[in-house]
Amino acid sequence: MMHDELLSHVAEHAGLSGRQEAERTVRVVLEVVGERLSWPVVQALAEDLPAPLAEPLRSVAPHQDFNLAELHARVADRLRVPLGRAVEHTGVVCQFLAEALPAGTLHRVREALPEPMSALFTPREPVDDFAYVHVHLEPGRRTLAEGRPGSAHPLSESRPERAHSHSVVRADNPHGDTKLSSSSGLTQEREQETLADGHPGSDRPLSEWE
Repeated sequence: MMHDELLSHVAEHAGLSGRQEAERTVRVVLEVVGERLSWPVVQALAEDLPAPLAEPLRSVAPHQDFNLAELHARVADRLRVPLGRAVEHTGVVCQFLAEALPAGTLHRVREALPEPMSALFTPREPVDDFAYVHVHLEPGRRTLAEGRPGSAHPLSESRPERAHSHSVVRADNPHGDTKLSSSSGLTQEREQETLADGHPGSDRPLSEWE
């Protein structure tokens, strides 16, 4: 990937205003990453980059020990952007650098960085131009509203149930067994087991007691 192509991709995917801002962003990210690397790896990285991007690497103080959060904080401070934007910019720059660097140099950079910092240098997944979903519709049916792939029953011909099988909407007399106007009485009343009819199990109703 050439210098201008790299900057164009970074500007587009990081939402930057143009080539100048993209180059400044790439240089800052490279500078901070270089501070975390060893000097031999910094030199190998600089040799595989265009001169304008390699320049900041040649003056870094390498072998510094810091984590991913500190990396993002340094980028945010030097770019004078919020931390969230620094995280986004760093990810975009490292991803496109991973695609531009030779495999050997990329391997050395990743080996020299701790996780999850090394994971920043992961190329994007390749996109297959011919990978797509082919939808088969019957002749005359051209929209999803007329049926979904593999179905012989288009939506326009469906007759869904309007209510669940136990819904009161489907009952002729909802709650009829508990309504005063239609109830046949409680279970005890229907089976004549109330106190008015006598104590269950007694041969003498209450009315005959003296």
